Amino acid sequence: MLKHHVLIGGNAVVRGEPILLDEHVVIQGESRISGAVIIENHVELTDHAVVEAFDGDTVHVRGPKVINGEERITRTPLAGLL
Repeated sequence: MLKHHVLIGGNAVVRGEPILLDEHVVIQGESRISGAVIIENHVELTDHAVVEAFDGDTVHVRGPKVINGEERITRTPLAGLL
């Protein structure tokens, strides 16, 4: 769901569900969002930044933040760490 003041441009990829983008979110460049992700309140993803959630987990990113370059934000299930 795209809410207030959201810009998606360039070759950015947004896929998965549920995804909520709200309040001054900018996604551009080659950045990627996948899985159950909530991004809100002045967050900018650029370049090759990735935000992804796996297997029923939800990633919540709340700003103000700039995520750029090769940065990755993920949530790995506990079983994946062992």
